[in-house]
Amino acid sequence: MTLRARVLLMSAMARRRGTLRRAFDALQGPTMGGVRPRAPREEAEQLEATVRERTAALEAANAKLSRSLEQLRATQAQLLFADRLIALGRIAAGVGHEINNPLAFILSNLEYIHQELQQKERLSEQERQEVLEALAETRDGAERIRLIVRDLQTLSRAEDVGTGPSDLAAVLRTAAKMAMHELRHRARLVVECEGLPPVQGSGSRLGQVFLNLLLNAAQAIAPGNVEENEVRVVARPALPGRVEVEVRDTGCGIAPEHRDRIFDPFFTTKPLGVGTGLGLAVCHGIITSLGGTLTVDSEPGQGSTFRVTLPVAGAFAQPPRQQADAAA
Repeated sequence: MTLRARVLLMSAMARRRGTLRRAFDALQGPTMGGVRPRAPREEAEQLEATVRERTAALEAANAKLSRSLEQLRATQAQLLFADRLIALGRIAAGVGHEINNPLAFILSNLEYIHQELQQKERLSEQERQEVLEALAETRDGAERIRLIVRDLQTLSRAEDVGTGPSDLAAVLRTAAKMAMHELRHRARLVVECEGLPPVQGSGSRLGQVFLNLLLNAAQAIAPGNVEENEVRVVARPALPGRVEVEVRDTGCGIAPEHRDRIFDPFFTTKPLGVGTGLGLAVCHGIITSLGGTLTVDSEPGQGSTFRVTLPVAGAFAQPPRQQADAAA
């Protein structure tokens, strides 16, 4: 075969290959930049696979967040109960003294009655009256112990007993009784809480708050000058649907650099082993969870005023901002 014939044959074969290539590309669909785009069905399947992967990842993240939230709630409940036990521990010695006083004359009176009845077959009218008086005193002493135990049970109750309504005046009087052992050698205690409407909140939780505030007020005052110092609790209706409680003391006050941190968990200015730094943080959490506020005004050497506002029972659903606007 001549050279010319070979060239013509190769050209014909090249043209045939080009024709076959164009036919093949036509069957495969159009191209963009030399790259054949995916068919619509393939794109849909890829998109569905991506959505499934993202959905599975979101579900896993959501489950992890749910577990973390449950752990936080459990930790919060433990902190609340731990703080309540700490407060009870701080008053344990004083409560023991409160119980020992009535218990001592109960035992003394019972011994006297036993001797009188054992030694004498018949009692004169005067002796009979003395025995009856001793029995009455014994009953009063037992009633005093029963009330102390009841107050302790109220404060140490671990479960949340609901959100109210609660008798705030009764809560304040109970907290005042429980804090008296810390206050009696430091300051006079004045409680003004008459004519208050029921408030929204658990009585035991509110008792925990005000007991903490009273114990802190007592510890801000050095023992010895009772007549020169005072802790005053004043509760009164405030804005519509709100009640305000002030706990004022004439103690040492709070330094400016500490005022912004006193509600932080574990922050304390007390010596090691005296305070945990949980009390005020827990109080703040309890009050805010009920829709209230807890603030402080204090100057070094001028005492402190802790101010609590709480919603009146039945007004809990109305936000504080709306209530303030209504008052204006």
